[in-house]
Amino acid sequence: MSALDIVKTLLEGDPEPVDEATVRLPPRSRRWVAVFTGVTPGTQTARSTGLTDRTAAVAQARAWEDEARAERVRRKAEGTRGIGLLGRRNASLTQGEIAATLGLSERAVRAIEKRALLKLRRHPLLREVWAEFASQPVEEDAIDLTPEEIGALFGLVRNPFERRALLKVLLFVWADI
Repeated sequence: MSALDIVKTLLEGDPEPVDEATVRLPPRSRRWVAVFTGVTPGTQTARSTGLTDRTAAVAQARAWEDEARAERVRRKAEGTRGIGLLGRRNASLTQGEIAATLGLSERAVRAIEKRALLKLRRHPLLREVWAEFASQPVEEDAIDLTPEEIGALFGLVRNPFERRALLKVLLFVWADI
């Protein structure tokens, strides 16, 4: 964007997104690396273009930035942070929340999750059950909690992380009712 474009944008009041994409040539390399604002707001992504022509590399970097911008807009419009608990959106517990609830470190939670997923993936009974029920719909019973039971659950909360995690779980349960 040139200085004339900036002035025109300020005077006309019709702003278009500012391109922040650029390229750099690493030492001892002939291939340009694109640096642009990624899908996560406020983060920069560096990605090899695989190109030796600077003009083509800049064009590729701008295209990637446009894709990332479109993805950010789409996510903002949906209001989602990603797929969470049981594949449903906005019902996920972060590893920090799980760690605080269980009294572990986030690193320990990651290691436990990794081991558990490996065990599940390899378990023959789970494979058999999945094959048997893959084509049949699964019916889940709704969980009805009384206000006293909900109050008792909140009485067990020890810190703000656990409170937020409990709220997410309750919202998840109520969303299915």
